[in-house]
Amino acid sequence: MTQKISEHSMDLHWQREGEFSHQGFERRHQLDFGHQVQLAAGGAGNDYGSDPEQMLAASMASCHMMTFLALAAKKRLNVVSYEDHAVAELAQRDDGRFHISRILLSPLAVFEGDKIPDAEAILAMHHKAHEHCFIANSVLCEVEVNPR
Repeated sequence: MTQKISEHSMDLHWQREGEFSHQGFERRHQLDFGHQVQLAAGGAGNDYGSDPEQMLAASMASCHMMTFLALAAKKRLNVVSYEDHAVAELAQRDDGRFHISRILLSPLAVFEGDKIPDAEAILAMHHKAHEHCFIANSVLCEVEVNPR
């Protein structure tokens, strides 16, 4: 049985502009995360804001980073910076439905101080971060982590 630990909410706002039909409709919308944080969003291929596929990749990258940083902090490692280039790959299944088939992460963590982990230790930390990332544990698609 699953026990609920917490809730994480946001508000979405969309308003029709122009005609609404099967031939097309306005895809621009706003995402409101509270604390005066809003994000412009649009549909895939739209030049307005982030699309849902990008946001899924961003959620995965952000969750992986937060888990990695927590692991590094527990090991008393000093992380100076962390960056990632995340890609969500869209594919079509045999039944014709589209889905995110894979999310690729390319994280780069920079350390300083007396304890700097080697490449093998960093890879192990990314593996453990992936195993414990809430978002990774919530999706069905393949997630590939390739540290730089």
